[in-house]
Amino acid sequence: MELIGTSVLAPLVEKVSWHCYYLGPYVVFGLWGINKVRLRLQTADTQEQISSLQIHAWADTSLLHAEAGNFTQEIEKHMVAAFSVLELHLTAKGHAFGAFVFHFLGMDRIRTATRRLKVVLERSAMKGGCLPLCPCEFPNWKSQIICLAALEEVEFNGFEGKDHEFDLLKLIIGCAPMLKRMIVKLSQETPASNDGCAKIHNIFKACSSVECDVYDSSDATGALRRWLGMRYARRKLITGDACCPCAIYGEGYPGCR
Repeated sequence: MELIGTSVLAPLVEKVSWHCYYLGPYVVFGLWGINKVRLRLQTADTQEQISSLQIHAWADTSLLHAEAGNFTQEIEKHMVAAFSVLELHLTAKGHAFGAFVFHFLGMDRIRTATRRLKVVLERSAMKGGCLPLCPCEFPNWKSQIICLAALEEVEFNGFEGKDHEFDLLKLIIGCAPMLKRMIVKLSQETPASNDGCAKIHNIFKACSSVECDVYDSSDATGALRRWLGMRYARRKLITGDACCPCAIYGEGYPGCR
């Protein structure tokens, strides 16, 4: 698929909406394929510009051998306007998605522009799963360190409490010195009483100044309600101007000063 090259100069524009749908496995990273990209730019009533890049992706082992274009270049083609919000809507079908999300955050333009990250796990009627040595777990991604200097807020919608999800939380906290708020919305299959919430507690009590809100989805209407027992004003563990990764990963973590 070739996108038509355009050049538009519109300094007073207040609203931009860009949609692109992919048919077939063209934009592929590992076993992840992109099926929709949307860029929205509009001015709110407060005169503040709200701009978001929304990406929909699905996981399927059949994509591993697909002939695809350059992943990063294809994603960057859609960045026709500045944005501050990144939304990732993922249909994982039981596969790990932590490495895939972190790959997005490592792209130069996304890494420097994103102030708010929203990860939405879409429910799928097709319940898949991982085989031994499944390629959804990319090697060495958990030890990578990038600087997410602009990131202030993160939201996970559909959190299931799997190990790679906690690994992703830890990585983001360690890489985002300006992070102010984390919102975790549990999936319908994840009760607020399980040990996953205790793990969230342990992660967030060890870092500084980030407000953590955890919601469950157990009420009959399906609306997310606040779980009041999981909000923390966390003590400060600061090294220089960044949150010390050793507070999360333990002493001797690579890159800890």
